Amino acid sequence: MFTSSGIGAAYWFANSKWDKVHVAPIPAGVFASPERGKPANYLIIGSDTRSDLTSPQDVARFGGSQGPPRSDTIMIAHVDPATQRTMLVSFPRDLWVNVPGRGMKKMNAAFNDGPAKVIQTISSNFDIPIHHYLEVDIAGFRNLVNAIGTVPIYFPTPARDEATGLQILLPGCYHFNGDDAVAYVRSREYEYKETAKGNWKKDPTFDLGRIRRQQYFIRSLAQVAINSAAKHPLNADNVLNKVFAPLTRDRNLGLSDMRALAVAFRSTDPASVQMLTVPSTPDHIQGQDVLLVDQAGAAPVFEQLRSIGPKAKPLPVPKDVVPNQVTVKVLNGSGVQGAAKSTMDALQISGFHRVDPQANADRSDYQATEVRYVRGALHKAQLVAAYLGAGKLVAGKSVAGADVTVVLGADFKRVTVPTTLPPTSPPTTVTANGSSTTTTGQAANPGRTPGAKTQPVVGC
Repeated sequence: MFTSSGIGAAYWFANSKWDKVHVAPIPAGVFASPERGKPANYLIIGSDTRSDLTSPQDVARFGGSQGPPRSDTIMIAHVDPATQRTMLVSFPRDLWVNVPGRGMKKMNAAFNDGPAKVIQTISSNFDIPIHHYLEVDIAGFRNLVNAIGTVPIYFPTPARDEATGLQILLPGCYHFNGDDAVAYVRSREYEYKETAKGNWKKDPTFDLGRIRRQQYFIRSLAQVAINSAAKHPLNADNVLNKVFAPLTRDRNLGLSDMRALAVAFRSTDPASVQMLTVPSTPDHIQGQDVLLVDQAGAAPVFEQLRSIGPKAKPLPVPKDVVPNQVTVKVLNGSGVQGAAKSTMDALQISGFHRVDPQANADRSDYQATEVRYVRGALHKAQLVAAYLGAGKLVAGKSVAGADVTVVLGADFKRVTVPTTLPPTSPPTTVTANGSSTTTTGQAANPGRTPGAKTQPVVGC
């Protein structure tokens, strides 16, 4: 048990290290003003700079310094201190956006002019306020993993990326050190086999696939960090040295702000942390393969990131069902043109299965939204209502082919991710041979070798 003087000494120790963290030269006027106790957005940049990778082994594996650093990873962590919950949203680096002063470019091009330009790009394109900034480079990320310990990553197939050095010969659980972790999270040329003698298949999703792997790794790393802190609290000195040393932060990001970010992860089962990717569609513009923001699908994600003020009391979320177990149809009874389609698009982004086509209801003057459900689907209806933030539950009126039919009324505003999330451990389905598989969305590591288990949400 720590004494009060011990706690004070520990805080002084951490604060003295935090004061030495490199500060990015970002003008204060670029940031939105944070309010104490209110949600805040942390822009997290993974830089591909190799300036600290000088050994022959590092240069051979990761390459030497090659021009200005680029933003290899762009994420926003939305932290609500009142609920101690966080949502992590990844922005594909190939998003086609208007970079202030440079015109239409891929999003990672903004980092060529420094972090302030990335913040301005996000603010001007998506109207999302940024309150704080954190940056970590390749060497820093590697050292962080090594300080916390090896991280278990499951591969349902053999896998490789000849560019980064990732090499997995057999399906199974692998414990990654820092070098392994860098090779994994930076992989854009990921290949896999579905049989031992099969041909290598390339992951066709490229950067989007890499984002899924990064999110899976972050969840797994968080789980290891939580367990390590519980079992070895005296290891804090080594971890703080490794965590703080490679970071770059904004001038006003204090240790208390970092604590709020850490507590949001530590207080939550990493499997239940909402990790989303900005919805997009591929295109080819000016001789480049780019991604265009799917405005309808991205609307609820951006709205969550803009939600800085007080929120209404959330509707309860059932503990025995997740979105990808629910089939939904939406009818427009609100009189707002296009509301059914945009709502269904947003629900699909959250993981619900859609029943098309969306259509108008029998009338356009519903005041209250109705969530109609078939017999035995009460909990599915409750889950849909929680995402809608409104909805009178009505039994026995869902249309054929749907578990739940939503009739939008005048009280409906938007689809949002509930702060009281679905189960911390996704439900399992028992197969005919008695084995169990985890119910999740698209796996981080694609493919599946016969006999291998399904990709877990966290670790192995």
